[in-house]
Amino acid sequence: MLQVLKLVLCDVHFLGAFFQTMITICLGYFFRRRGIVDDGGKKTVAAIVWKIAVPCIAFNAFMQDFNRENFTTSLVEILLAGIIYALLVFLGKLAFIKRAKDERILAALFVAVGQTTLFSLPILQSVYTGRDKEVMLYISSISVVFRIMVYIVGFYIISGERFHVKTFPISAKKIFVTPIMIGMFLGIAVWLLQDFTAQVQTGQGMHSFLRVDKTLPVLYTTVSSFCHLLNPLSMFLIGMSIGEADFSSAVKDKTAWLIAVMRNFFAPVFVLIFCCVLHLVGIVRFNEYSLAALVMGFSAPISVTLSMMCVQFHRHELLASRACFISTLLTIVSMPFSFVIIHLALNSAIFR
Repeated sequence: MLQVLKLVLCDVHFLGAFFQTMITICLGYFFRRRGIVDDGGKKTVAAIVWKIAVPCIAFNAFMQDFNRENFTTSLVEILLAGIIYALLVFLGKLAFIKRAKDERILAALFVAVGQTTLFSLPILQSVYTGRDKEVMLYISSISVVFRIMVYIVGFYIISGERFHVKTFPISAKKIFVTPIMIGMFLGIAVWLLQDFTAQVQTGQGMHSFLRVDKTLPVLYTTVSSFCHLLNPLSMFLIGMSIGEADFSSAVKDKTAWLIAVMRNFFAPVFVLIFCCVLHLVGIVRFNEYSLAALVMGFSAPISVTLSMMCVQFHRHELLASRACFISTLLTIVSMPFSFVIIHLALNSAIFR
């Protein structure tokens, strides 16, 4: 266990992600408080993130091989992840039941959805070196549901767009004909159709002509570079949002603290208990890798993309920014904590 903790706390990817996040948030806060960036500048940054970076990353997320052999295993993990997300949203709504409906739903969403790719993925790869492909299979399955929660459920809730029978075409257009939705649906189409379309020879073997990451690397480099804008610019936006009010008020925000604590500590504990129950009754048999992927996948801090959406659509953006900041700050403790409880469970009678 001590070896695992040492790996986590000394992992350059984890520490890099943590300090990158904190420093960028602080820079955004400083620039906003000093008036270096005004309202117009903030709107410009938000537009770049929303209309360029997020669509590119939504498309890029599906630039991976479709493995039919692992598809059944992936479906089980996807189903489990979907159930866990739904349960966490439900429990989050219960925790904030005394809040206004709008705030309650957003808080529940923040409790359920974390930055799986940025934080959980590199840590799992580092700890399980040599078995990282098996872990990657499980975490990739969770990431599929994560994308649905962020880009479809999150967008639907935060944007405020709703379907109406009389104005269905207009409502559907507002929800689905957006940069983020177009990017995601194009990515899904490439991922699902790559084995059924014309194959071309590339430097890495035969690939579908749709896989622009393999067939058009020059074009893909541009898409990939836009993806790298998401985290720094989103964190900068969060810092600017916090900077619109006094910093002490952010630290004293009890609602933001409750959301962050539930996201960083309650969520992984709940997922672990849920998995242990399923394992005990024999519904699903977990091994170390599948258990670690699920628990760590739900131990990451609040999704920066959801926080950015709140800023873009002016939906409790101050609360979202504060909760994201506090949640990221707690990660230095919550990530090692999650590995501790995983190993305690694996060494218990449940998994013997």
